[in-house]
Amino acid sequence: MAVAIYPGSFDPVTRGHLDIIKRAARIYDRLIVAVLINSAKRPLFTIEERVALLTECCKNIPNVTVQSFDGLTVDFARKCHATVMVRGLRAVTDFENEIQLAQTNHALMPGIETTFLATSIKWSYLSSTIVKEAARYGSDISKFVTPNVEKAIWDKIAALRAAGKEP
Repeated sequence: MAVAIYPGSFDPVTRGHLDIIKRAARIYDRLIVAVLINSAKRPLFTIEERVALLTECCKNIPNVTVQSFDGLTVDFARKCHATVMVRGLRAVTDFENEIQLAQTNHALMPGIETTFLATSIKWSYLSSTIVKEAARYGSDISKFVTPNVEKAIWDKIAALRAAGKEP
């Protein structure tokens, strides 16, 4: 049984992420969407919120589960008995960083392989950062995220502003 992980921060999950998830789920027997706890970043959503949003988005894909993790991705992969990491490539500029990560991961865990999936051209420009920036300025983000994620973004921004914080 081929087990793959798709690691990322998913803050928030976009339609581009979901495209990669659906395509990887067709390739592998089991796909674990691995939500990274990254203390170096200041996320909009908590780890629990990101896991819940992804779980809702993936509920109709039977071989996909969502889990959070902290630490090295290869250690999480080993714990899950995964032999593949899935990574999405939006542009050539992503490749340099991604190949370096893949080679490092393979050096740390020789049994792990990395599969690169080219992001569908429809989503090649899209990132979580772009979605958050557009939302901060009140732009329509409905084409970038699912309705549950859109609602969560607007609710989070409203709550932060009500608390006197900048989203």
